[in-house]
Amino acid sequence: MKTIITTLMLAFILVADALAQQGSGVYVGGHIRRARPATITTLKNSGFTYVILFNVTVEADGTLTTDGETICKDGAYVFDQTQPHYVDDVKALKAWPTSIQRIEICIGGWGNESYTHIRDLVQRDGTGEHTILYRNFKALKTVLPEIDAVNNDDEHCYDVTTAAAFHAMMHRLGYLTTVAPYTNKTFWTDFVATLHRQQPGSCDRVLVQCYDGGANNRPADWQLGDASLHAGRTNYQSDLSTSIAQMQQWHDEAGVVGGFVWVYNDETWNLNQWAAAINRVFQPHATSDGVVTLYSENNYGGYAVALPCGSYATGELALWGIADKDIASFRLQTGYRLTGYADSDLTGASHEWTDSQLPRMSAWANRISSLKIEKIPTDGLPSVEADSPGVPVYFDLQGRRLHERPVSGWYLEKLNATVRKHISQ
Repeated sequence: MKTIITTLMLAFILVADALAQQGSGVYVGGHIRRARPATITTLKNSGFTYVILFNVTVEADGTLTTDGETICKDGAYVFDQTQPHYVDDVKALKAWPTSIQRIEICIGGWGNESYTHIRDLVQRDGTGEHTILYRNFKALKTVLPEIDAVNNDDEHCYDVTTAAAFHAMMHRLGYLTTVAPYTNKTFWTDFVATLHRQQPGSCDRVLVQCYDGGANNRPADWQLGDASLHAGRTNYQSDLSTSIAQMQQWHDEAGVVGGFVWVYNDETWNLNQWAAAINRVFQPHATSDGVVTLYSENNYGGYAVALPCGSYATGELALWGIADKDIASFRLQTGYRLTGYADSDLTGASHEWTDSQLPRMSAWANRISSLKIEKIPTDGLPSVEADSPGVPVYFDLQGRRLHERPVSGWYLEKLNATVRKHISQ
């Protein structure tokens, strides 16, 4: 029995890890700072599971900069002097309501000499705790532990030894590594293999560029070790439907488990629609226990997504593949309630349904931005007790906790009936 349980636990861990590597991502330029706080809200509601902040430049003396502003210098975080909101904004990306589960910083890019500077600094100083590279990236990690990984976009230097030593150091500091190749496969193969000999498992994703200089890349050619394979398109070189068709082919034929987009640096495209569509391909979330199936068109047409009980903000719906205000009909199991909200965070105007199916949602078609799915209590009548000031917690008459919701409508009627019954007794 112990062997069976251990085997099942291992299988569960492996499945969970595989699901964690699926998903959708977006590179984010300096627009995130220039147009804040609206950009933070847009990203949280997008449906993308990870963001890659472009970029962190390593200067010749080891100082970390971006867009000409200094992030860390001499082992200290100083970005707050010019960007006082940056730390709070980045932290907010992972705070509910949000779809974002992972944050990366990108080092490199076309014309960027960061890895040449890294090579020279590592050759001169090594990668110990006393070095300027270690001290500056430790300072960044200290103020922003929410940064999970470093995206290596070396497009110039291509030195295996120093790049692997640098990323091994970053792993010791708590950063995973991802790579963003578009050419020079020999380098990337050797880099990942060398890094894994020093820090096994530290490079967990390959994000192959299939645009610009890498437009002719075949993702299947970029399987590097056991890192999961993601492939990217741009939002400006092709329309959404063309990109999604390409990602579907990559998923079906090339072992690609995630897709990303270059680049969020303006408001000319709809991040939520892109992320929801990518998530329908790669399915970072899926269930066999759905109690409601939602459709994007009337009469159960368009795409269909099944959801289990729970609460879903705009970004969380997009994680499941449902774009904002894209629900037009549904099928609901008997005994459950669907509540739709006009705002992104389970607030605003709302409407409840208990219909087993609704081919046309009339005034609420293409209006829902967030929703809640609940099981309707069938035994006993609900009662209410204050769990904390202003937060009602509901129980049935047997004292079993149900769920939290405002005292109104059906619940208020039942509560009043219960009170009257006990008074009469």
